[in-house]
Amino acid sequence: MKEKCSIRFLLMVSVAALALGGGMGYFAGTRESLGSYEKRIELLQEKNEMLLARQEFLRQEAEVKESLKVVEPEGFVLLEEDGFVAVYEADRKTRYSTTGILLDELPEELRQEIQQGKVIESEEQLYNFLESYSS
Repeated sequence: MKEKCSIRFLLMVSVAALALGGGMGYFAGTRESLGSYEKRIELLQEKNEMLLARQEFLRQEAEVKESLKVVEPEGFVLLEEDGFVAVYEADRKTRYSTTGILLDELPEELRQEIQQGKVIESEEQLYNFLESYSS
């Protein structure tokens, strides 16, 4: 009978040890996962703060770009090109039109203005000029 009690005692101690070991493992894992959950929340909050800071930076950058925006000049410029009058946009780089108006056939004062770049402010003024000096 002592032998049966010893075996039962040994069996109960073994079961208790396994249960205790399993329970400790479970709680240790739960505690670790809670720690990683808190860490994730912390990382997400940091990421959110960085995104908000980046958004603010981009907003300020857009404001600065808007304030520094170069206003494109409007209108046209008449220039001499191979002895003829050529019409360029206000940037003096983009050709708008070529004309058949010879520079030599224009009055001296107008010729000098065109050689320096005569500014025409509107399309209506441009067509009036072209109509006046075209053959």
